[in-house]
Amino acid sequence: MLSELAPNQYFSGVSLAADLADDLHSFGSARPSEQVWEQTVQTIARIPEIISTWIFEYLPESQNFRLLALHSRSEFQIAPVVSKYSVPCHHVVDSNMIFELNLVDEESFFQPLTETLPEKTSAMYLGYPIRSDIGTVIGVIGMVVEDKFKHKFKNLKLIDVIADQLSRELIQFKNEQIIAETLNTASFVKHSLAELFRLLSVKSADLTTTCRNYLQTGTKLFGLPLGLIASKIGNDWEYSLVEGNVHGIYEGKKFSKEESKFTSAHFSNSAIIRKQLLSTSVEEVRDHILEAGISCLMEYPLKVHNQTIAILGFYGRNDQKIESAELFQRVFELMGIGLANAIEKHNIGLLSKIVFLEKESPNW
Repeated sequence: MLSELAPNQYFSGVSLAADLADDLHSFGSARPSEQVWEQTVQTIARIPEIISTWIFEYLPESQNFRLLALHSRSEFQIAPVVSKYSVPCHHVVDSNMIFELNLVDEESFFQPLTETLPEKTSAMYLGYPIRSDIGTVIGVIGMVVEDKFKHKFKNLKLIDVIADQLSRELIQFKNEQIIAETLNTASFVKHSLAELFRLLSVKSADLTTTCRNYLQTGTKLFGLPLGLIASKIGNDWEYSLVEGNVHGIYEGKKFSKEESKFTSAHFSNSAIIRKQLLSTSVEEVRDHILEAGISCLMEYPLKVHNQTIAILGFYGRNDQKIESAELFQRVFELMGIGLANAIEKHNIGLLSKIVFLEKESPNW
């Protein structure tokens, strides 16, 4: 394989094309993608002037890069996901071309790496695009190389061949991800509809049992460890029902209207979903919820006779994130509507019973 070639074979002139043709013929065949990424960076790293090399998958939806593999001579680390404009690889995506950058006086992304280089050694960044079959950039081969990059033309010919192979591998990888996500989505939809049907089909005279059933189902369905119903008591609130053992959150806990921090959006018919609590969103979250280590949330107003009487909520902890926010929101809203209808029917039944008793009572 390529990784088994000695570096000077890359530049042997006569044998270069034949060697690459033979070795690249089986490149990536019948192996897991993770092995392909790892072998590729090891192959590139065998070029003598390469200091570090990595492969990024570009995620246009989130404007991020996802690290697929990294190889470095020194202690250089890259986070699993980095924002697009925090690394020079974004120039490759924006220009759809090879990009070079001299790292002299570079103090951001590459500072931990440049600090480990010998004093007389300078370096440069070289980014090479991995393109889709229609020419858009779907990934980047990033490299830090010595400033005197020998055999640059032949090196780039090798990188070009590798990028072409990586293109096919990355397209297949993305397609497999799409298929897996679609299957997971279909499975979730099927399961959630079955659970919603079950909840709507259960007839119970005990409203507490009905509400607790919704909470237990929601925590399992959304994979979140805490579910609760906060009821409005006059102008204040209390946690009437709590599903999940979280310190500081318990049934009967009361808090004021000012402490509730329920946004005005709660009084519409839409669910509030915070996939990840960031500094920009904590202002609208209750302080005792944040103190309990909540990292994401889903909240929905339960309305009876067009009045918000309670909030149905599910919460994640310990840096947990909500991945499928749009799908979760629709299922969550259907669940909230079902529970609100159950509460309204219960109240109507209770009211009818009171009216019946009043008719039976003698007039004094």
